[in-house]
Amino acid sequence: MAHSYSLSRGDFKEIEKARFRREHGKLFTLTHGALSAAVSGVKFSCVVSKKVSSKAVERNLIKRRCRAAVLERVPRARGSTALVFYAKKTALGATYAEIKHDIADLLEKSREN
Repeated sequence: MAHSYSLSRGDFKEIEKARFRREHGKLFTLTHGALSAAVSGVKFSCVVSKKVSSKAVERNLIKRRCRAAVLERVPRARGSTALVFYAKKTALGATYAEIKHDIADLLEKSREN
């Protein structure tokens, strides 16, 4: 993943304080909103907690698939936006196509709001 798309620790703190909007899908929950004016472009992160899977190999697989699916659609996103995808337990057994479809749906929902 290109470093220019990565959210920093400070960005995560800003997201917590701002209480961004949330959209819920079958496999992920998307938290999204505008970042401060100093940040330009779209930044995103995929978060998979140990509640989803205790095995790092499985968590990393979900993260890689999530990042790949988001990178296909990020250039079409607009403005100075933060996107945080939180995996649900159902993402554990999902194929890449299912993850890609769920992320596409979440990004469409986020554009509507």
